[in-house]
Amino acid sequence: MLELPKLINQIGSMSEAIAHRRKEYEHWAALARQALNDYDLVDDTLLAKIEQAINVDPTWRGARPCDSHLNRRIIPKTPPEDVSLIGVDGSQIYPNQHGPVLYYLINTGVIVLRQGTGEAPIVATHPQVFYEEEDLYNDDLNLRNAQDVNDLRELMEMRMLAHWAQKERLHWDPDDSRLILAMTDGPLLTWTREKKKGADEKEGQARVQAYLRALQDIQDGGAIPIGYVARPRTANVVRLLHLAQLPPAQITTETVRNTHNRYRALTDAHLFADLNPNERTALFSSTARANEEDFAYKGQRICFFYMNISHQEGAPHIARIDIPEWAAKQEGLLDIIQQAIYRDAEGANYPYVLIRAHELALVTYQERKEFESMLNIAVMRRTGQPLFSSVKEELKGFF
Repeated sequence: MLELPKLINQIGSMSEAIAHRRKEYEHWAALARQALNDYDLVDDTLLAKIEQAINVDPTWRGARPCDSHLNRRIIPKTPPEDVSLIGVDGSQIYPNQHGPVLYYLINTGVIVLRQGTGEAPIVATHPQVFYEEEDLYNDDLNLRNAQDVNDLRELMEMRMLAHWAQKERLHWDPDDSRLILAMTDGPLLTWTREKKKGADEKEGQARVQAYLRALQDIQDGGAIPIGYVARPRTANVVRLLHLAQLPPAQITTETVRNTHNRYRALTDAHLFADLNPNERTALFSSTARANEEDFAYKGQRICFFYMNISHQEGAPHIARIDIPEWAAKQEGLLDIIQQAIYRDAEGANYPYVLIRAHELALVTYQERKEFESMLNIAVMRRTGQPLFSSVKEELKGFF
């Protein structure tokens, strides 16, 4: 039981800290924007500093410029073009040792919206239950944790995008001019490999390769994978600005790490909060090892830009858009993609296809209980004995 009156003093202190932090962020964001102007031109000196930072700290996650200027601001001049938008999202039930039986479930929702056709969107879901021992346990016989399930959900989402992208391309055949955007609610980069250690490292590498094959399948299917990150917390460009202001002699393992970053907890979203509606930044790529090794080796290096998805002046909604480098390099394509996303987000400041995909994928508490009830009935028919949750789990139903 949470006794709210006991938190009144803490709420007061917390609100004061939040107000102070906002003023601090405004101060640091102004300094960072000045640095963005001061170091706008991407020259050999800046590129050399990036390589030096990676050499002294291979885990450094900064931004590598993909444009000749850091402070480019682009509003598309061309009118919007009708495209096919495929949105996918996933939801899950994690393994519960107190539940009636060990299992986990992943539900993937997808929507296909054909702009300009007047057709009703196509929607579908794909629920899958995992209950075999090889699904539940790793090689060390440890029960799969939440991160393992998240990694698998991420892979299934990408495979779902590949499947529907190929179907959508066939629908428009022989017209290969129709642009198809395959959007996932989250980043395109996967951190599976970096999160796996010890016995799980080999499995993590296999998962990354499977993910990259799905990205390649989307490309082969004539579509472009897009990662949409709302309210991004990354600070790749901010780290780059900190690095740009360091003399080469001062670039060390300690100085490039976050604890020594002159901009403290500032994020790229704070930095680019001054973007106008439907305006995007320059293009960057992450220096993360996964991106510069695994993804780059397979021709799927991920680039990103920030854009203001808001349709209202003075009320920015900054999103990060991830896109493979091979697509970002196509002349004029970023303008079309930006326009398509901006158009789909009108009214909600969030892409409609991702809102709908989330609704399709979401597994509610009541649906989980109904699933377990159906499972219990099926087990009783075969064994004559019901399934039981732990006492702790049963008691939760009384509150």
